[in-house]
Amino acid sequence: MRRPWFLAALTLAALPLLAQDDRPKFAVPEPKAADRRPAGALTLTEVQYQLTTQADRYSAALPELVRFFKEVSGIRKIETEPNWNQLPADSPRLKQAILVLMTGNQALLQLSEAEKKGLAEYLNGGGLLYAEDIRPSNANGSLEGTDAGVEGTPFDRQFKALMRDPLVLGEQGTRWERISKKHSLYTICFDFADGPPMGGAPGGNVFELEMLQLRGRVAVIFSDLNIGWYWGDPQATLRERGLQFGANLIVFAMTQRMAGLRPSAQ
Repeated sequence: MRRPWFLAALTLAALPLLAQDDRPKFAVPEPKAADRRPAGALTLTEVQYQLTTQADRYSAALPELVRFFKEVSGIRKIETEPNWNQLPADSPRLKQAILVLMTGNQALLQLSEAEKKGLAEYLNGGGLLYAEDIRPSNANGSLEGTDAGVEGTPFDRQFKALMRDPLVLGEQGTRWERISKKHSLYTICFDFADGPPMGGAPGGNVFELEMLQLRGRVAVIFSDLNIGWYWGDPQATLRERGLQFGANLIVFAMTQRMAGLRPSAQ
């Protein structure tokens, strides 16, 4: 079921204003929601890092998600079309991304000091990072035996260590929370009453996503559920549901930006 997400976004953006109704009123017109969008508001960026192999990313994931979002965004009359790129974490252009994607499998996650600081600046400046431990299909096109949806994998451990690095989020990077099925992430555009799509993680022991919040804003979402498999593999079972979840991620990121939830850098 589709949601009128733009109404929800505008409502959320207006909450700080509603909370100030007891203050003197001034004859200053409120800015439109579109005016609150930063430059490149619908740019999706995949973080490039060294030592990755084909098993550590789905090359078609972001292009396919952008293609799908363009199709559904036409229904919602979003004026700015999405685009995607690949950048290292220390690129000044990273701050233009509405959503940043970082995936891995077996690669060593070794970021330079500059890359860690760039990632910290993005997260503290209002950005949303979606990170995922992925498991590409085997030669038979199956996920059997790939350990998809398993906690404590190499990328899982390395990514969480990166978040708690003093140059990234430090102590704040240790405060992982499970994302409730009632979270707006699962209803903001398409309905996911049962939580995240699970088809990319058959037989795993993880059934929820995790998040890190900075002063009430979701800054990082982590997945062991291989949801990017839906985006990157045209043969993925029930692929549209996975793409719909990706659309939810984008709209959720846009909603946070329009609401102005931007904590100061630490």
